[in-house]
Amino acid sequence: MSKQPPVEQVPLVAASVLPRPLAVLSATLCAAVALLVVVLFALALPGAGERARIGLQRVAEGACEGLRSEPSNAVLGELPVLAPDFKLKDYQGRDVQLSSLRGTVVLVNFWATWCSTCVVEMPSMERLVQRLHGKPFRLLAVSVDDDWAAVRKFFPKGTALEVLLDTPRDTPKRYGTDKFPESFLVDKDGQIRQFVVSNRDWDTGDTQACIESLLD
Repeated sequence: MSKQPPVEQVPLVAASVLPRPLAVLSATLCAAVALLVVVLFALALPGAGERARIGLQRVAEGACEGLRSEPSNAVLGELPVLAPDFKLKDYQGRDVQLSSLRGTVVLVNFWATWCSTCVVEMPSMERLVQRLHGKPFRLLAVSVDDDWAAVRKFFPKGTALEVLLDTPRDTPKRYGTDKFPESFLVDKDGQIRQFVVSNRDWDTGDTQACIESLLD
């Protein structure tokens, strides 16, 4: 992971949704079947609503078991935990506030254009956004560069990512990090369910299954 000098978001580039690899499809189908079994069983018992909620949480935890790279966070503590709220601007100067995205699964990624490991994972993050287009999912790529100029240069043809700028770098510190990249997966209730230190291939079957389980 690198540490240094946030980005203006460049106009989004329309991109076609890529076909799902067989491994991703298989993982998603397995998660869906497990989810259906849990829900049907829970609904047949007293306290069906609460049992169903617990069942859904366990399915998601199982699907995400291989995603987390660290057991706990020094600032946030044990997961799940309510994600620290923030409001940052995109490249058009519009405010984006995390707490306003309830009902949506959000992947918060802290990165910078000068971060070599951030560059490595960017292509798979763009493919992730393209693949989940139309679903209740947002990827907030929070840049800690000094200005938008660096971001525009980094994405000369635009990007499918929703880039926000945090020049003071205050937000990453509230999430317990000052190194990049680091990513936090926030569920529909605003709870951080997983976090990943350093770069990750966001196009793999286990990653897709984890996120898909939180979308249901």
